[in-house]
Amino acid sequence: MHSAETHTVALALSAAGHDDAQVGRRLGIPRRTVRDWRTGTARARPACLRCWQPTRPVVMTPADYAELLGLYLGDGHITDMPRTQRLRIFLDARHPGIVADARALLARTLPGNRVHVMIRAGTMAVVSTHHRHLACLLPQHGPGKKHERRIVLEAWQRAHVHASPWAFLRGCIRSDGCTFLNRTGPYTYVSYEFRNRSPGIRDAFVEACELVGVQYRINDDRVRICRRSSVALPLEHVGVKE
Repeated sequence: MHSAETHTVALALSAAGHDDAQVGRRLGIPRRTVRDWRTGTARARPACLRCWQPTRPVVMTPADYAELLGLYLGDGHITDMPRTQRLRIFLDARHPGIVADARALLARTLPGNRVHVMIRAGTMAVVSTHHRHLACLLPQHGPGKKHERRIVLEAWQRAHVHASPWAFLRGCIRSDGCTFLNRTGPYTYVSYEFRNRSPGIRDAFVEACELVGVQYRINDDRVRICRRSSVALPLEHVGVKE
């Protein structure tokens, strides 16, 4: 982002007869920037909703953001790079429908950025994209592993989760959870499990369960949903991994 003074000087040099390339070299800015200023075609870039710096667009509905947050907290990772940041979400490649949904979700949320899918060793699908403000979008990013630092949702994130708790639960289960057949004597029934070593992430998951009336059981780093009446709800709103 260039200062107002640079903008004024560039226009003055252009009015004095210097071409765009000369002005750009003199001020250390791209020639196209000088051209846009001179012709009045420069467009204001949207601002980040958290730090207010110019950025590529971010489109967030409560449901899309809640699901993205669940995917990231479950098994996502942000890497700091020299000029941008990279988000990677690690999914089971045996569930191509879930991988395709995650790719479409990132494409909707960050429409100005490409989304890539890479298959590792035939079993892991890595859905990734780049953006300069990923840490603003997902402020739980930080050094080290998630379970080794305190994870707490900010007020605006909790508002999105409260608005769309099923979307958040879907993201968590699809990234770091599973559905399985629980066999007890002659009975066989579907159950859900979310497993995460971070107490803060587990707390966010169980809070969302309570919002939608799902009963759960906690065992160490596992949260299980086994009661038939409670299992019926995620079966309807989340589905099984397929």
